[in-house]
Amino acid sequence: MNRPDNISIYDELDLKLGIKSSLPHVKSTIALAVLLWECADRPAELTYSQQDGDKILLTDELDQWVVDVVSEICEEDEIDLESLIATVNDNQLFKSQMEALIVAFELVWKLAKVSFVDEDKAASAERTGGIRYPKKLTYTINADIIHSLIESNRDAYMRVLVAWIGINIATDPECESNLLHLLTALSEGAVFKLADGNREVVFNQNSLYKKILETQDSVDVNGDKEAKGSLRILKSFLSDAMNPYLSYNNGSVMAADRRMNDMEEYQKRVEMFLRLSATKVIGLDNLDAEDEGISPEQYEAHRLTTGCNVLLYGVPGSGKSWAIEHEYCKPGTNVERLVFHPDYTYSDFIGQILPNVADDGQVSYKFTAGPFTNILADAYQNPDKEYILIIEEINRGNAPAIFGEVFQLLDRKTELRDIADDGYPIGTSEYGITNANIAKIVYGDATHKVRIPSNLSILGTMNTSDQNVFTLDTAFQRRWDMRLIENNFEHVDRRLADAEILDTGITWEVFCTQINKIIVGNNARMTSAEDKRLGAYFVHLRDLEYNPDMGNLSDGEYDGLRTKEQNHSITDTEKERLAEIRAAMKQNRKFPEKVIKYLWDDAFKFNREIVFETTTYQSLEQVIRTFMYAEKLDRLAMFKDNVRNAFTNPEE
Repeated sequence: MNRPDNISIYDELDLKLGIKSSLPHVKSTIALAVLLWECADRPAELTYSQQDGDKILLTDELDQWVVDVVSEICEEDEIDLESLIATVNDNQLFKSQMEALIVAFELVWKLAKVSFVDEDKAASAERTGGIRYPKKLTYTINADIIHSLIESNRDAYMRVLVAWIGINIATDPECESNLLHLLTALSEGAVFKLADGNREVVFNQNSLYKKILETQDSVDVNGDKEAKGSLRILKSFLSDAMNPYLSYNNGSVMAADRRMNDMEEYQKRVEMFLRLSATKVIGLDNLDAEDEGISPEQYEAHRLTTGCNVLLYGVPGSGKSWAIEHEYCKPGTNVERLVFHPDYTYSDFIGQILPNVADDGQVSYKFTAGPFTNILADAYQNPDKEYILIIEEINRGNAPAIFGEVFQLLDRKTELRDIADDGYPIGTSEYGITNANIAKIVYGDATHKVRIPSNLSILGTMNTSDQNVFTLDTAFQRRWDMRLIENNFEHVDRRLADAEILDTGITWEVFCTQINKIIVGNNARMTSAEDKRLGAYFVHLRDLEYNPDMGNLSDGEYDGLRTKEQNHSITDTEKERLAEIRAAMKQNRKFPEKVIKYLWDDAFKFNREIVFETTTYQSLEQVIRTFMYAEKLDRLAMFKDNVRNAFTNPEE
């Protein structure tokens, strides 16, 4: 007797498949997949593309079938068939990465399975290089459901599909509406995920309907982090107005015009459908290489090898942050920036266990990842992208204590071994450490050994002149590539270098260079003289600008107006003038308060007589007042004659 076999157990689909792949123009992509299926006489499997250099195009056979089926429509609307095929080949079905198509077709509409014609090729093969490979679609019964609607008025619905792929032809609005409603119904089982602070919200479109109906307000679907997986597809198809009950604008979802009542009844039907379906969402907690359709070995084989540890050091304002921004952070690099300080701790950096209060009031304790753990997870999960963690002022915090056991991960693998190689690419941590909290976040497996992946770099900056801060021991420093940022004007923006200091006629480059020569030349009389130099970027261009509205303070106008103000005898016109002078003074005192104060209080604190006329100027107050109440070169009268001569005749 012929009896059925036991029900098949199918592979589970992961919600995070295609974790950061986007799919613009979803409507035209879905429309083309249906149109091609109809033109090919509805096969179970359809190889729709062939290689053309780095691109893929419609197969010759399918090209002819499309022309045969829609030629009558094109003839009626005077559409050039070559333009039609060109539009087809420009569709995202040919241009998007495999993983984006997988998320849309398999996780949202469950319309077809997407795979490469070359079945040995990994799903991630199109992540880098910009090459697209021939693909095929293995359709589901949802295609049959769509076909049953198309057959009710074939010519009208075929027109809709042709219009949706980008051809300007007339369509029946009712047919368009019917098709949109059907596609919306097919997508109701799709699940999306966004970050809401420290928690993850897993939701479906029914969640949106309910929230809108409850609050009568828009719902934010942006989340607090970059959209991933199916959430990207949700934003795309809402942008394409594919859900007739919802409108969308810049991350906010609300009820479509005049559809609130319809949506209320529709939501009830969706709710019942989901209850009967007993949908089980899987793949929310763990993400490993196998979830992406490739083995761990292949996952690491596709990883960038840009990872390094670099510690940039030099005097304040020498351009350390500028060098990072212009030499290390290329376009497309994912960058996180931190600043260490004395109160910064391991918990701030790595993460900590914090109480978590559930909706029912129950308190549990959960590890909350810090910035290091978060960027580590992002870098691990996206091997084809470059990540950089920048730590400014690294020696202002107790770096060895902040890094803790992660300190060991700073040793990077420098070569591939001929024998017993561990399989990790160059730039990965040479040794793994045990940290269940980090491992759970990064790998979804608390027992996994933690390593810094080879596509994550850590860059630190350190001012060599800083006092009363933590020191970096030799064991810590040897794990970094040390880079001294030279303090000169070779690569400084000439607008800054050639800018004159107020009305003195002395450029910033001349002032800075001559003062630094004196600092270095008096090394024997100064502690760590080289570290006391002025950095080329010690000031900003705005600090040097002169506001002439201040006038000449020595002519008594300012002091006279202040006296009138104190005696309450000042007129409105005089008040306006006094306010104008004070605004100009705020601008003009930026340079002396920043630069001359530094020279007086820090660089030459113990030997001011080297550069200052200390017999005349015995306090910083006198120095600043002299600068403000003088004009032009006389503003620098507090400096010795030889110093001022160096400013005016630097070549000598």
